[in-house]
Amino acid sequence: MSGIRGIVLLTRFDFIEDHYGHDRLKKFIAELARDEHKDVLGQPIVISKEYSEALLKAIDERILSTFFDGQVQKFKELGEWNARQVVPRYFQVYMDEKNPGGFLSQLARLRGHLIGLGEMHVTAFTPNEYGIRISYGQPYSEPVKLNELGFLEEGCRLCAARNLTTQEVESTDITVEYILRWE
Repeated sequence: MSGIRGIVLLTRFDFIEDHYGHDRLKKFIAELARDEHKDVLGQPIVISKEYSEALLKAIDERILSTFFDGQVQKFKELGEWNARQVVPRYFQVYMDEKNPGGFLSQLARLRGHLIGLGEMHVTAFTPNEYGIRISYGQPYSEPVKLNELGFLEEGCRLCAARNLTTQEVESTDITVEYILRWE
């Protein structure tokens, strides 16, 4: 997962600040900076800069133990929250058009700029049924997978997908495939 964009890290920090407060975020970052990541966390995170997989993993592990009580499924909620922050800002046109398929297709095109890891392929089976294949290019963590799934689902709902269902079709240590359906 080399090459995580700074925006991925910042959205996790934004979640912590929103849910637990600014002082708790400062403490969280200070605790991380005491570890091996002080060279990176001692300066501003740049949204378009690439950061290491190890840093994202350390952040996610600390979030899991500090805020989520070991419940990895909560990363899906984090992804849903992230979508509510990011989609209105960067994908508003698809919300206005009520176009979940357009949102998914545009996200796939922008993935390298927004996320920076892996590839996402979107296939429209029908206007309300899309296949999503995400190849991370190397083994990925469950928090990353759940966060991204939450983002995809909530992004579609924000773009007017009603009664959304997701079927995981395939999952390996490198790729995951879903079928998303909605009314």
